[in-house]
Amino acid sequence: MLPLTVTVEALIASDESQALPEAADVILRAIAKFPGAGPVVALVRYESEKQRAENSDLMLRTAWAELKRVSFDIDSLRQDAATQDDVKRLIIDATRKAEDLRDRKRIERIGMILAHAMTLSVKDFDKGEEMMRVARDLSDEDVLGLSYLYDSQFEMLKRNKLRIDVDEVNTCWKSAPPKISGVLEPELDSIFLKLQGLGLATSVERRDTSHEPNARVYALLPKGADFVRYIEGAVKA
Repeated sequence: MLPLTVTVEALIASDESQALPEAADVILRAIAKFPGAGPVVALVRYESEKQRAENSDLMLRTAWAELKRVSFDIDSLRQDAATQDDVKRLIIDATRKAEDLRDRKRIERIGMILAHAMTLSVKDFDKGEEMMRVARDLSDEDVLGLSYLYDSQFEMLKRNKLRIDVDEVNTCWKSAPPKISGVLEPELDSIFLKLQGLGLATSVERRDTSHEPNARVYALLPKGADFVRYIEGAVKA
C-alpha cells in the first residue's frame, strides 16, 4: 500500500485528474474538423485542463490544511488496509467533484468535507461522499440559509432525538425570522425550497396564529445538520 500522502501527490499529477470528460473530448474533436478551429480547440483544452488541475490543487490543499490544523496523524489511516482503500477512493471522488466547478467556495467546502470525513472517529465515507455531492449544488447564500436553520434549530432537533416538533419550529421561526445578508426577503423562500429539494430541510405546517397568512415555515433535517458539521472541517481527536 502506498502512503496516503504519496497517493495525493500522484493523483494531482495523474492523467486521471487532468483528462477532459469523455463527452467534452468528443465535442472538441468534432469542432476541430472545421477549418481554422484547431487553435480554438487547443486553447479550450488547455484552459479546461488548467482549471481542473487548479481546482484539484485547491481542494486538496484545503483538506491538508485542515488535517494539519488538528494535528491529524495520517499514519493512523494506514493501520487498516480497508480503511486506506476507502480513503483513497474518497480522495479521488472529492477530486472529481471539484474539478469542473467555478466557485472557489464550493471547492473549498469539498476539501473541508474530505478532512471531516477522514478525521471522524467512526468513519462513514458513504456519508462523506453524499455531503460532497450536496456541496456542489449549494451557493454561499444557500449555505447561509442552512446555517440559519442549524443555529436556530439544531439544539431543539437534538433534544427531540432528531424528530421535528412543529410547534417548537413555528415558535423558533417566529422569534428569530430568517435573514441573509444581501438576499431579499422574497428570495428566501427559494433558498429554503432548494434546501428542501436536497433533503436538508422541510416545510412544516404553519400555525395560523404565529405567522403571516402566506408565510412558509421550514425545519432543519438531520441531513442538513450533518452537512453543516461536515463543512466545519477536520475534527480534533
